[in-house]
Amino acid sequence: GAAPISADPPEQTWTRKALLPHFTPKAIAPQRTYTETLCHELIDGFIDRGNCDGAVNYAQQIPPRVIAHKLGVGSERVDEFIIWVQGVLEIGLTQPELRVHYRNVIRSFFEEQVAERKASPGDDLISELLKTEIDGQPLPDEVIVGMCNLQLVAGIDTTWSSIGSALWHFATHEEDRRRMAATDHHDPLWDSAIEELLRAYSPVTMARRVTEVVEYQNVTMQPGDKVLMNFPGANHDPDVF
Repeated sequence: GAAPISADPPEQTWTRKALLPHFTPKAIAPQRTYTETLCHELIDGFIDRGNCDGAVNYAQQIPPRVIAHKLGVGSERVDEFIIWVQGVLEIGLTQPELRVHYRNVIRSFFEEQVAERKASPGDDLISELLKTEIDGQPLPDEVIVGMCNLQLVAGIDTTWSSIGSALWHFATHEEDRRRMAATDHHDPLWDSAIEELLRAYSPVTMARRVTEVVEYQNVTMQPGDKVLMNFPGANHDPDVF
């Protein structure tokens, strides 16, 4: 599993507590300069051409590099990250043996990374997690590996989807594009625009396993059944939005 996202309390509680301090606004602030520089470099790579594939040349390139940077992994591994994530979440959806293969590749990679950081710690997330204690006990290695796995698989695909969706929205809604282009990036309108783009294009859905018999609108769900939490549906609920 990849706690805390796939765990119930009490495991969910202590794993979430261990991870949260590394994702506060203050903790991620040092990533901002790296991310902005990266985005400018990507744009510089195609601006003279006058066109690009916004998904492949831009959106897909940002999350794996930012996550590699946070985990202290060299940027030369980024192309592999992209292949691994596509293997788990895209191609792997119809080819289970491929999905299992890439899951194992990712897990083995992070087991090696954890061992390397134990030998020579840095200032990256893996090193910080190795220093984290819960009730006086260090985090188990397999939990840290699971958390790294979560960063990679859950962090990359959802984020490149949301960046790509935002680009697609502005490409198809000229009024919104012109309005945001004319708005200073410190303006609070940007905060609400980002929230609205996340709501409207909902990059995340979560699945849960039923633990007790549940009756809902003439449907009986049994223990062991899997339920998909339809966040995109909820985010388009006309009674709320």
